[in-house]
Amino acid sequence: MPDGAALPVLDHELADDELQWMRSVYTDFSKARAAAGAGFNPKEALRAILARPEYHLSAAAPDLSGPGPWRLGQNRHGRGVAAVFLPKVELHTHIASRTDQFPMYVVGEAEGFSLDESGKPVLEPVVGGSHFHNAPGAPHAFVPKVGVPKPDNWEIAFIAITPRNLKEDTHRVSDEVRALYKQVVGQDAPLGV
Repeated sequence: MPDGAALPVLDHELADDELQWMRSVYTDFSKARAAAGAGFNPKEALRAILARPEYHLSAAAPDLSGPGPWRLGQNRHGRGVAAVFLPKVELHTHIASRTDQFPMYVVGEAEGFSLDESGKPVLEPVVGGSHFHNAPGAPHAFVPKVGVPKPDNWEIAFIAITPRNLKEDTHRVSDEVRALYKQVVGQDAPLGV
């Protein structure tokens, strides 16, 4: 993993227009889900919505090909926006970067793992349209809902807003965090991302 200790800490509050953009994307996604009925394909619906000109973050249309992640570009605040699709748990931290994640859908059920302000592990239910704020240094992961059988095709899709390219600031968590993860999830933590 890279040494992010030399990176300046980027911690910010999202601007109103960033939150409004996310609410609009999720509202349109919810409408598409309601209209489609039983044949709904969430990834294709999200692809169609993000292809709309009103959701482009620059003059160029984003590349929405392939399975993802789809890099949507930078918003007017200079933060990167991407649609991410995870078929497995990725437990990690960004020691110098805030990240904001907005779940769009889950195949199966999911919870967000993190530590509270006193360092105790918590699981928060994932619901569409919710917002997971990860402060710099906060360990986090989306996990299949504890105690519920995980479908073979489990996947979580979310839109992430980040202040930098996280390849330079993604780190493994400590052994202590891995032990806390096992305590609440009931399984060993993944080794890394």
